Amino acid sequence: MESNYLYAPTKQNFGAGARISFIIVNYKSYRFLKNCLNSIHKNSGDISYEIIIVNNDDVALDFPGIETVNLKKNIGFGAGCNAGAKIAQGEILCFLNPDTEILDNIKKIINYFGTDNNMGVIGPKLITRKNETQHWCAGAETNLWNILRNNLGFPKSKEIWNSQKIVKCDWVSGAALFIKKNIFNEVHGFDENFFMYYEDEDLCKRVREKGYKIIYFPEFTVRHLCGKSFNSRIKQKKYFYASKTYYFKKHFWKNKA
Repeated sequence: MESNYLYAPTKQNFGAGARISFIIVNYKSYRFLKNCLNSIHKNSGDISYEIIIVNNDDVALDFPGIETVNLKKNIGFGAGCNAGAKIAQGEILCFLNPDTEILDNIKKIINYFGTDNNMGVIGPKLITRKNETQHWCAGAETNLWNILRNNLGFPKSKEIWNSQKIVKCDWVSGAALFIKKNIFNEVHGFDENFFMYYEDEDLCKRVREKGYKIIYFPEFTVRHLCGKSFNSRIKQKKYFYASKTYYFKKHFWKNKA
């Protein structure tokens, strides 16, 4: 997936007046970053944009023309996104994994936000290295009934991620998530109690509760390479189940003593 295209930012693309801010949280994913940055630049057209890299790694990064926040430790995905959002100046925020590559004109997303004042979050179609739709790139709310359906092999979310049409949904993946900055601020950003996993679904749930729409937008495609930032499968499972438990406590068990 290595690209021969060289990322070459121009001053007018960054900072004040940016229409969209791309916020990329990096942790042990440096090998993917160049292609991710290239894909933004190639598909930006005449849109004013900025890129903010929040570096959770212990190795400092420095990309010319890009705002980099070097944190020197892994504070978690949601907290990293919030750190980038605090300095972002775009009207729209795009939280983008470093192991992704944008494949369509970014103006498609910006134009679609303009079609409805209640548009809150837009998630693109994610595809794999083999150009197959990535499962669980968007879906229905995680509740006990849908968990049962998932375990029986009939996930309701499958109807959403396989849709060829633009559809409303309950959540989209944080690997590539577009949200209006004013709405992100209104819901106070990501809940930093999620270290990783479920922070995207929690954000989307709180956006929906404010009356805004969550949209799966398969007309815009992002390749997700699913690079492994954690070598330990055990550690990944630990974070996943801890986040799942917290999600249920927060949204379903909060009123039960």
